[in-house]
Amino acid sequence: MMKLLDATLREGAQRFGVYLKPEVKLRLALLLYDIGIEEIELGIVRKDKDLEYIWRAIRKEKVEDKFSFWCRLNEKDLELAHTLFPGLTRINLSAPASKLHIKYKLKITPEELLKRIRKLVEEATQYFSYISLGLEDASRTSPSFLYQIAEEASAAGVRRLRLSDTLSFWQPLKVIKLVEEFKKRFPNLELSFHFHNDLGLATGNAVTALETGADWVDVSLLGLGERAGITPLEEVLAYLYFRRGEKHYRLELLPLAAHFLSWHAGETISPFKPVLGRYLFTCETGLHVDGLYKKKKLYEPFPPEVLGLSHKLVLGEKSGLGALKGKLKELGLTISEEYLPILLNKIRSLAQKYGRPLSDEEIKKIYEQFAVKNKSEEVDKIDFSTKLTNA
Repeated sequence: MMKLLDATLREGAQRFGVYLKPEVKLRLALLLYDIGIEEIELGIVRKDKDLEYIWRAIRKEKVEDKFSFWCRLNEKDLELAHTLFPGLTRINLSAPASKLHIKYKLKITPEELLKRIRKLVEEATQYFSYISLGLEDASRTSPSFLYQIAEEASAAGVRRLRLSDTLSFWQPLKVIKLVEEFKKRFPNLELSFHFHNDLGLATGNAVTALETGADWVDVSLLGLGERAGITPLEEVLAYLYFRRGEKHYRLELLPLAAHFLSWHAGETISPFKPVLGRYLFTCETGLHVDGLYKKKKLYEPFPPEVLGLSHKLVLGEKSGLGALKGKLKELGLTISEEYLPILLNKIRSLAQKYGRPLSDEEIKKIYEQFAVKNKSEEVDKIDFSTKLTNA
């Protein structure tokens, strides 16, 4: 089963300039829960009254085992997680894996890291029933060492291995090879991926991982995270819903959650952002508009109404005769076939002059002015220098 771990409240909150109040975090966590996200990571284990408040509130309202915390691989933080968050069953331990990080960040040897993983995972099993181990900078770590870590972690009691492409070194072909080998070697170990989006590959890598056999991928609403962020929740969720038929997700709640976060994080949602952009189904190009008037599914990646969006077909410099006919019919206007090219040319000229498509009200006004004038006089005034098409 393909599952999503939402890291908006941990990874997403690390985005430069983003500060979320505790009541906002709580509301967002509950929205993600209601959407049906399989796991919601609430934050980083530390003494924090806000996190304790959020955990207490969640325990009163929701199923606890759908929530988790991120925790450094050390004894102090493990004990802190157990003490501060009573009833917590899922913990996401994390440690650097690449030689660079082991040497300069941990200042230990790879062999010492393996021993530390074995010791602290075994200790974690005393407190938590579900233990995940995340490996930072896994994409700059040799596969052979990743397999060694997986062997130690699995033997110690880890249920899920979480591989992080911290600096965007993986691409779909590498992901396929890695997933296939991991599942072959460790069929009983859940495999998860955390893809950063520095080169714009996060969604492609995440979908590839899931389709190849990975059990989990990390996502973040609006893709928030360090630098360019991580895999956007909305993109993978829409893929699973529309392309894989995973209808158990309440996709209709996604826009509410996204705009709620956008407002409080100060993040603008681009009007053409995949899945959520308000202009996604606004179209001017002649061929497409003509096709949409004939059959929406010709150019409809998914039903827009599921996400609170709708088609809006407009006329402008890029419009053709087919689009004009469709718009006139939509507005309840009629005109003789012979005058359609003249009216279209007028619309194109004005759109070019204004530097934008025309509104329905402007189309109606042009139509009314055109209709009351003497047609022969109107023809003389039209500039036919713009080539017309039948699109």
